[in-house]
Amino acid sequence: MSVSPAKIAVVIPYFQRKRGLLRQCVRSVLENAEGLEIEVLVVDDGSPLPAEEEIGDFLEDCPVEVIHQENAGPAAARNMGLEHVAPGTRYVAFLDSDDEWIGPFLEDAVRALDQGFDLFVGNSRRTGIPTSRFQWSDARSDNIRPEEHHLVDPAHDLYEYVGDFFDLLVRRSNIIGPTTMAYRLDRFPEVRFRESLFQGEDRLFKLTLGQSLGRVAFSPRIYAEEGEGVNIFDKSGWKTEGYLRLTSNYISLSRMVLEEIRLDPKQRAFVRGQLADSRRAFVAAVLHQLRHRKPLDWSQVRATLRRDPAGAALFLPNTLRLATRRLGGGRRRPAG
Repeated sequence: MSVSPAKIAVVIPYFQRKRGLLRQCVRSVLENAEGLEIEVLVVDDGSPLPAEEEIGDFLEDCPVEVIHQENAGPAAARNMGLEHVAPGTRYVAFLDSDDEWIGPFLEDAVRALDQGFDLFVGNSRRTGIPTSRFQWSDARSDNIRPEEHHLVDPAHDLYEYVGDFFDLLVRRSNIIGPTTMAYRLDRFPEVRFRESLFQGEDRLFKLTLGQSLGRVAFSPRIYAEEGEGVNIFDKSGWKTEGYLRLTSNYISLSRMVLEEIRLDPKQRAFVRGQLADSRRAFVAAVLHQLRHRKPLDWSQVRATLRRDPAGAALFLPNTLRLATRRLGGGRRRPAG
């Protein structure tokens, strides 16, 4: 464990079977950290391809440390990394192991945080999506448009966000990419990822952080190329075996947001709508498995309904609603 504080720590949760990804990821950090005091914490989450096989030569002369844990998922891996950040380190950033930085993200993040901002957000591109993350939404109000904000550093394209950033996070938390956010660890030392969530743990983390943020800085620069992700989300779409678990997870996530995050009435109504969508999607997943005589994880069904009594009470009405829609030819793909 590092004993000397760095200016900024980079936490990389790692679980991969494909060679070269972690090496590419870590190299992108080191190549874009010239002149900065950094520490890089790679948390090997029981990866079938051990981290040392990928970056063993980086461990001798570079500020890189590998931490091992039994496989527990990306939330637990990020938390383990946070626990190992050297005391006194002021800032922290996260980078998924199949992503890479292609611009001076760390330099601009430190520059912004040194000016008193609590959070710095950069733009990125994701594999398979033609637009940058700041422009993903079809709703204009849910995107970040630099011309509507205060330019604080023209030379480095840094802006101060004008408006209610937390409200934007409630509506579209994915405005912040998992690889292009850096925040003041010295102000928020206790914020952690919820390990019981296997997808959406970053949404709850961002909302927990966001409800207490002061000033937020951002840059429209493209700092990162995002891969497919270290999570199961991209492989659990509608009609896949993982969709039942995914929708159950979203029910838990929405309930946690409603119970734990400070929301105004409009924000609370928005999240309640997401919860209702997830409950309907869960019912649709159950019906799909039964209709097509596919194996159904009844223990998952029972556990979900036990955790969500209101959803259990709505199970039959949602079943009838979906059946009526199907018979009427108006069936839509479930939300999720």
